[in-house]
Amino acid sequence: MNIAQSSPLYEYWNSKQDQNDENKRLLMLNPKEPASNLFRNEPYKWENLYQSVLRNVINGDKLSIKGLMVLLSTISKKEKDLVLTSLESLLDEKVIFKLRNEKYQDIKTSRNFYTALRILLTIFINPYNLELKKEPKYLYEKTGMFFYKFRKIVLLNK
Repeated sequence: MNIAQSSPLYEYWNSKQDQNDENKRLLMLNPKEPASNLFRNEPYKWENLYQSVLRNVINGDKLSIKGLMVLLSTISKKEKDLVLTSLESLLDEKVIFKLRNEKYQDIKTSRNFYTALRILLTIFINPYNLELKKEPKYLYEKTGMFFYKFRKIVLLNK
């Protein structure tokens, strides 16, 4: 299992992203979580954050665990359990335990300007090749689709 496949949105990105797919995606939502607006309204941003933060956690960045906890709190308990099971091959047992059992509100973290800047850049350049099949609404979606199409053209010409 790789990082992209561990995402609850993996099937969504590989679908037509029509209304039926959108409805399936929204069924994964945890409506009780304040941060769930991100998952509900901005799946492109949510996915970029998920993959970026998860990479940081895999690379040993303990400060990113809270970010992953926040993202996982936006999906239903059932979906979170499926994601955590898929992450068992990628993450340390202690990290999985923390993600399953602790609340992000109880974790104190310091702000890291470099990490925040790197994640912001990730959202704009779409390094994970996410394809929005509907019209991009936000500037970061437009730039992300530009880079996606640019890479696709460049790679086809190799």
